Amino acid sequence: MNLDLWLVFLGGALLSAVLPGAGAILTLNHAFQRGWRKTLPLIAGQATALALMVPIVALSTEALRASAAAWLLLKGISVLWLLFAAYRTWRAPVIMDAYDVVTLIRGSQRFCWGFLTDITNAKALAFLLATLPVFLNPAQSLGPQITLMTLTMVMVDALMMTLYAFIATRLRPYFQSPETRKQQNRLFAGFLVFIAVSLCFIEHPTLIQ
Repeated sequence: MNLDLWLVFLGGALLSAVLPGAGAILTLNHAFQRGWRKTLPLIAGQATALALMVPIVALSTEALRASAAAWLLLKGISVLWLLFAAYRTWRAPVIMDAYDVVTLIRGSQRFCWGFLTDITNAKALAFLLATLPVFLNPAQSLGPQITLMTLTMVMVDALMMTLYAFIATRLRPYFQSPETRKQQNRLFAGFLVFIAVSLCFIEHPTLIQ
C-alpha cells in the first residue's frame, strides 16, 4: 500500500472513529461514571474486537458478502445487544458508590463489555465490507496490507475513544448530582436504542458500493 492510498484509508478510519456509534456512547457514559483511567479496559476490549474483525473481513470479504443469512444473524445479534446495553444503561444506579458495587467492578468485566459491543457491531462490519476491498491490492501480498490496515484502524479508534473518555472525565464534575446522572443515563440509553433501530435499515453489504 503506497503512502497516498494509506492516507486516504487513514482519513476513512478517522471519519469512522469520529462518527458516534455504540462504542463511543458506552465509552462516554462509562467515563462520566468512573473517569478515563477506569474506562481504558473498555476501550482495550473494543480495540481487541476491531483487531480481530479487520483481518477476518479482509480475508473473507466475498464469503461474507454472499451470505445474506450470516448478515441477518449478525445484525439481529447486534440489535439485541444494543437494546440490552441500553436497558443496562437506563437502569444503572445514579449514586457512584452503588454503581461501583453493582456492575462492572473488575477491569476484565469492562474489557469483555467493550469487546462484545464491537464484535457484534453490524454497522462496523458493513463499513469494513464496503471499504476494505477498495484498498486491498490482490496483486500484492495481502499479509502486510492487512496488518497495516488493522494497526491503522485499531490505533485510530483507540486514540479517539481515549480522547472521548478524557473529555468526558473533564466534564465529570458537572454530572455529579443524582438527577443529572439519571438524565445522563437515559440520554445515552436513548442513543443506543436509536443506533439499534437504525441498524434495522442498513442494507446487505452486497448492495453497498
